[in-house]
Amino acid sequence: MFIPNGDHPARGLTLKEAAILSGVTEKTIRHELAANVARSPRARSRRLFGPREVFYFHLVRELPFELNKDDRKDLFELIARRKDRRGHWRREPHRLVLTGGVPVELAIDDVLRRVLARVRLFLRGRRRVVSRPETLGGEPVFEGTRISVRHVGERVKKGEPTRDLLEDFPALDADDLEFARMFVELGRPPGRPRKLKFVRGDE
Repeated sequence: MFIPNGDHPARGLTLKEAAILSGVTEKTIRHELAANVARSPRARSRRLFGPREVFYFHLVRELPFELNKDDRKDLFELIARRKDRRGHWRREPHRLVLTGGVPVELAIDDVLRRVLARVRLFLRGRRRVVSRPETLGGEPVFEGTRISVRHVGERVKKGEPTRDLLEDFPALDADDLEFARMFVELGRPPGRPRKLKFVRGDE
């Protein structure tokens, strides 16, 4: 079970990106970090995550039962640090095994494929986004086009058929549409604070 850990570390996934890709809330990830269950490096005061961490959060989310803190921490170490054994967990080809009173076996190949495909799709899309003042006033667009990523993503979220969108934007493919949807979910980055205008009370 080899899980690459993303592109260049300086381009790791933010906490919000990791939450969207794993299907959990930002609060869930923050809780795991605060409880010292999960760990992630910092860069310029920001937490960064890779595919292994995303896989862990997604896997725990899909489990039909809850794990206690120690078992979650050991599972994270098994996945993120590529250990063969950790606590009650052991890694075998195509599955993870939790030993104890009632042993549990987790078939992980399908989950792993889905998570890695989703992460790769997002990283590919992120590399294609550019923002230049001379193009749509700096609005993020797909590289080599004047197609607003946000506009496409909003149409995807409204449920417009993929076929119609690909006809309207022949320069894009289905992966671009899915990335645009995730891009919209991330929300707009915080802008510069507005300058306050002070007015005398008698005006």
